[in-house]
Amino acid sequence: MRWVILALIVLAQTVANIGPLGVPAIASLIRADLGLTLTQAGSFLSAYYVGPVSMSLFAGILADRWGTARMLVLGQALIAVGLLAASTAPTYGAFIALMIVAGVGYGALNPASTTAAMSWFPPRQRATVVGLKQVGLPFGGMLGAALLPALALAFGWRRALAASALAIAACAITCAVVYRDPPAEVAARRAAGGRGALRAVLRSRDLWLVALATGVFAAMQTVWMAFLALYLQGVVGLSLLGASRYLALAQGGGALGRVAFGMLSDRVFGGGRRAPLAIAGCTSALCSVAIAFTGPGTPGPWLAVLALVFGFAGIGWNGVQHTLMAELAGPGGATTAVGLGLAVSSAGVMLGPPVFGWLVQTAGGYRGPWIGLAATMAVGLVVLGLVRERRPLL
Repeated sequence: MRWVILALIVLAQTVANIGPLGVPAIASLIRADLGLTLTQAGSFLSAYYVGPVSMSLFAGILADRWGTARMLVLGQALIAVGLLAASTAPTYGAFIALMIVAGVGYGALNPASTTAAMSWFPPRQRATVVGLKQVGLPFGGMLGAALLPALALAFGWRRALAASALAIAACAITCAVVYRDPPAEVAARRAAGGRGALRAVLRSRDLWLVALATGVFAAMQTVWMAFLALYLQGVVGLSLLGASRYLALAQGGGALGRVAFGMLSDRVFGGGRRAPLAIAGCTSALCSVAIAFTGPGTPGPWLAVLALVFGFAGIGWNGVQHTLMAELAGPGGATTAVGLGLAVSSAGVMLGPPVFGWLVQTAGGYRGPWIGLAATMAVGLVVLGLVRERRPLL
């Protein structure tokens, strides 16, 4: 039964990300239709992640009190409504506002789905299971980067986005019918009580350090996802479909990385979470330096290596972070802790792309901002090194 539940959670996480993470792949079409600047076109994901900033902690509290089943359905429903409405947006302001609505839904879905996955499996499998769950984000992004450009070129970007919204709505209905909270989660929720768990989470030094450190990871990840296709089109000289293939490749690498980093944490590092995160951060920084020195005539295989390796490390870290936050908080406050991590990480996601876009326009090119992005990761790694980690019991 638990593997069926995990498959359902992965499906929900995947379908929920097809539309939002596919938007950067069709950003040039939206930009042309609405008459936007480069900075505006690069802000779509930032707007989407305003929702998790405002909702994730609150959603974690609600899930710890009411159960994850309700939050899973509510989150998907909000994403579907936001994207369906965004497909009709006449202006930049309306599009951004509706992306925020969809992001609120993701802020409800993501912490709840993490707790749902962890609560059905023993501690020795946690990072692997959460990594499998988190595969949904890059895999959904890969599908979005592959499908939305083709649909948009054939039927228009508005119909492509609407189709992704309808898919999410169908998945929400499936979760409402099939998913139930496990008895152990219900018992832990009743024993812990919501307010005590919230106070413990907010007072935890280590939870705040993990959240702040991985906020840098999240900012770097989203800058790559928001600007990779734009960079490859504008600087390297690729077509829309050509650039979107590399974005899809990066998302595919992220799907592999989330499983691999979870297994690395559980099996190689014996439940240690900081070391895999540090490996991911260092690799991401190196990729950002490397892409700074690409341009017209850069061989396709080298671009493919950069996209795949960055996706593997720069997206693959996420499940380990969720697991570490949940373990530091304990069963009664796990979803609240994951919500805190998502809220802080989403702040990095929200700020990263517009700041990066502004730097590109100010500097007149991408090279300096790419290198600066790598330097910022060094700060995140220093903060991560201050975390006092507890190993889970087997």
